[in-house]
Amino acid sequence: MFLRRFLALALVSATAAACALAVVRRDDTPDSLYKKLGKRAAFSPVGRVEFDYGWGYEAIATATLYGTDRVVSAGHVFASRSLDGAIGVRINFGRGRIAYIDFTAPGVVNVHPTFDPDTLRDDVSVVFLPTSFHVNPARLYQGRKVRRETTVTFVGYGDTGTGRTGSKTYSIAKRGGRNALGSYYMGGRDFEVDFDRPGHPSYSSLGGKFPVRLEGLIGPGDSGGSVWIRNRGKWKLIGINSYGLDWYPKGRGNGVRDDYGDHSGFVYLPRYYRWMNSLVNPNR
Repeated sequence: MFLRRFLALALVSATAAACALAVVRRDDTPDSLYKKLGKRAAFSPVGRVEFDYGWGYEAIATATLYGTDRVVSAGHVFASRSLDGAIGVRINFGRGRIAYIDFTAPGVVNVHPTFDPDTLRDDVSVVFLPTSFHVNPARLYQGRKVRRETTVTFVGYGDTGTGRTGSKTYSIAKRGGRNALGSYYMGGRDFEVDFDRPGHPSYSSLGGKFPVRLEGLIGPGDSGGSVWIRNRGKWKLIGINSYGLDWYPKGRGNGVRDDYGDHSGFVYLPRYYRWMNSLVNPNR
């Protein structure tokens, strides 16, 4: 069965391949709790990606600092389609902490060499900052493959809403959400979660039938944001926000993005560590 994946970027221009999302929440849970989760100190390395296409900087996606001078994001965020027409790119970590990206310099923007913009295979990018940035970087998960049904936490900026409405409300606020890892795809390169509806087990198509606390999906603007687990008492980075699937009902969807029963897809980042470690900051 063919399922159309849609990017998690925020559309900012007719010429930009916008594809970012922000967390969509349970309708029985206050939005303030999702914002509180996103603002935890552990997630301070998650920054807002802002592009300037000639009328000022606008937020379109998310990236995560994992070294003092580099961020990881989705491939489609920094692919040529998104950069086409841009005159400025920056990553905003809040409180005046902004890194401007020289995206025209060789080696600064690195999209995975086998990234496919149509299938979103290998949807990973690494971008180097001009200088070291003083935000506590994310710790990369090192260990066995994360098991299905493990509770994961994802963080990003973008559109929001509830499971009843889908991602319908424009937002650039930072939010976090949770879900249970459902299934792996693309030979283990990607994984997906579904959005369980409280009291309605028929909406579940992956794993358990009941939602976790602060369950949600990613939405437009969350693209390139990060997925985390608790490991040995520390928050560890395991994934990148990539795409959504209009799934419910019966795998065909209902025309509403990111509502109950739909899926969110993520890159399983440990599969890409070798490539990430092979890159060298040209500014150094």
